[in-house]
Amino acid sequence: MLKANNFTITSEKKRSILLALLTAAVSFVATAGRIIGYPSPVNVVVAVASGGNILSAFLGAAAGYAVFGGIGSGIIQLCTILVIAGIRMAFLQDDRRDDPVFMSMLTAGLMIMFGCVVSVAVPADTYTASMRMITALIAGCLVFIICTLRRQSRGGELDFSGVNGVFTAILYIMTVATLSALELPLINPGRIFGVFVLLAAAGRYRTAGGAVAGALTTCGVLLCSPQLASNTLLLATSGLICGAFVQFGVIASAIVFLGISLVSLVAIGLNGDTFHMFADLVAGAALFTACPNTLLKKASAFISAARSPADMVGQTASSRLNFASKTLGEIRGQINLVSAAIDRKTENRDLKVRLCAGGCSDCEMFAVCWKKRTADTKEAFEYLENTLVSYGELSAEDVRRCAPACCRPGAFAQSANEVYRRMLDERAENIKIAEMREMLTEQLTSMEDILSDLSYRVGQVREVDTLMSARMRDYFSRLGYPNSKACVYTDESNSRRAEIYLTSSFRGDLVRLTVGMSDITETDYDIPVITETGGITRLAFTELPDYQAEVSFFQACSEDDGYSGDTVESLDISPSEKYVIISDGMGTGKRAKLDSMFAVSLACRLLKAGLSMQSAYRLINSILRVKGWEESFATLDLLRLDLCGGSGEFLKAGASPAYLIRDGAVKAIGGQAFPAGILRAFSPDITGCKLFSGDMLIMSSDGVSESVIRQTPALIKSGLTTPQQLSQSLGEAAMKKAENGRRDDISIAVIKISSR
Repeated sequence: MLKANNFTITSEKKRSILLALLTAAVSFVATAGRIIGYPSPVNVVVAVASGGNILSAFLGAAAGYAVFGGIGSGIIQLCTILVIAGIRMAFLQDDRRDDPVFMSMLTAGLMIMFGCVVSVAVPADTYTASMRMITALIAGCLVFIICTLRRQSRGGELDFSGVNGVFTAILYIMTVATLSALELPLINPGRIFGVFVLLAAAGRYRTAGGAVAGALTTCGVLLCSPQLASNTLLLATSGLICGAFVQFGVIASAIVFLGISLVSLVAIGLNGDTFHMFADLVAGAALFTACPNTLLKKASAFISAARSPADMVGQTASSRLNFASKTLGEIRGQINLVSAAIDRKTENRDLKVRLCAGGCSDCEMFAVCWKKRTADTKEAFEYLENTLVSYGELSAEDVRRCAPACCRPGAFAQSANEVYRRMLDERAENIKIAEMREMLTEQLTSMEDILSDLSYRVGQVREVDTLMSARMRDYFSRLGYPNSKACVYTDESNSRRAEIYLTSSFRGDLVRLTVGMSDITETDYDIPVITETGGITRLAFTELPDYQAEVSFFQACSEDDGYSGDTVESLDISPSEKYVIISDGMGTGKRAKLDSMFAVSLACRLLKAGLSMQSAYRLINSILRVKGWEESFATLDLLRLDLCGGSGEFLKAGASPAYLIRDGAVKAIGGQAFPAGILRAFSPDITGCKLFSGDMLIMSSDGVSESVIRQTPALIKSGLTTPQQLSQSLGEAAMKKAENGRRDDISIAVIKISSR
């Protein structure tokens, strides 16, 4: 532990030292910046933004002024940095250190104050005094922008839409201006950086990205070196044109960019900056070509672009689905309230009251019986009510025996029988209505869950690439599928996905198709998951996940030549989402097999349609309850594997516990809930777990005892490491253990998790 702590402390020290050196280097470079010939305040902005490394930024700025123009030229900036450092250390111990308004006003105010002091001490012309005020205001604005963006990007992602896009563009212009001020032989670092960003923007945002990046680069060069701006203007045109050739690859887009730029330079005419400009273009294109694609992806993942119309439609659809789900939930609640009120009203109308109203209310002796003989009358009515409920009808003799004083026993018996029949009919009708209300409530609940699932699925789409989607449609048209529909999008985990819908079955080579799709989108796709429904074929492409799961099953029936009541299935929704399903029908033989097959088939279809395990279980439970057979019960054991995040989630309804085998230990997971089809509303047992490479998961029916499963670590040590070997050995052990008694149906699923 001490070694680990020492290692951590050493690593933190190294990180702090590297960060301080980097801050000093950036401040040193920023000191070379100029704004129309006047020293730039970017080094002050770097110092304020560096936080605890502000003194390192001061040393870097001082070294920069000593090299580039003398300490006197940057006395205002250096004094501002020192005073802010002192105020930060002595007074700012709260959130004001990162408050955009406070820090921007502090920076601008100090620079204005020191600018006035220097102007009084060393008289300067009007231009110099004005530039001191302007740079102070620029510094305050830049500090405000950086503090604002830093606050909004603490979640690990910067929204590049709206005002944030304007802020980012301003920072980019100042960065280019600062780099362009470095007077290096033959090349201009600002334009090289601009070319790199231009090609990266064109690669992601096509023509619009290239044109905007080129125009912003020109603005940055204009601030620092106006004499270089005329040639730099061609970057906007070159970025606009090369964005249309991004589909042909990185190298092709870079070559097209250089070719267009060269033609533009020749058209503008040769001047003293022509060869330097072309050298900057070549250097920037070479740097972009050599940059690893993964590094570009990580950088672009931090910035989410302005919402495209397709993305806005997806977010709106998700919100509407969620709103509809909540509305159905409110309607379901109102129906439950009405049902409860009706039930209470029905319970208050008992049989004695109805008998009195139907048989005695119009009798001339009614007042005598209920006023002078109250006790005897109540006792007689209780006896008549019990007789009527027990035998279903009353006779005149029953009335005479219970109520000798009754003056019309025959008419009372006939009226009582009629009242009881009407009451039975009403109760039967009420039961039917209650069942209908109950079924409607179940359907509304299921629809509510389905809409929530669809809302979640639609909400996963973070950005739709319309141009790439069009390229996919063209690609499949060339393959012979002219009516195909394609959608290429990025999900919430920054993984690029593609879904293709065909009006016929796909007959080509899936490996070649995957390679082609990967080349076009510059994404490593796995073999697609194909789903066919109603003549429509869906091909879902997903980036290769970090983990893979190998599944093996073992099954044996209770009789050697009989039918197993268990059904097992493995289902791939996508390369990153996998399901394993086991269902045990009640009993054995054909009837149990039919119930379990029915449950598994429904589960597969619902999961493929995009429903969650909970919604699928609710629908299966409702369908089994109204299937109309004498018994329609089946256990349901579902496992959902997330192979990107390395996690598993179990849903168990009457199923046996699952087991996680890790490092020789066996852990039971879940297993307490009623089977599907028994109760109207009962929550299944849901348990999640984190998975790592080398883990084993074992699912089984109730024909396999826990003692058999706990033999797994010993079997692994003996050399049985594959799921096929383990499932076979565990199945044989379960059959051998049941030889002395009545053997149940046996089903075992072994899942091995490993890194891809």
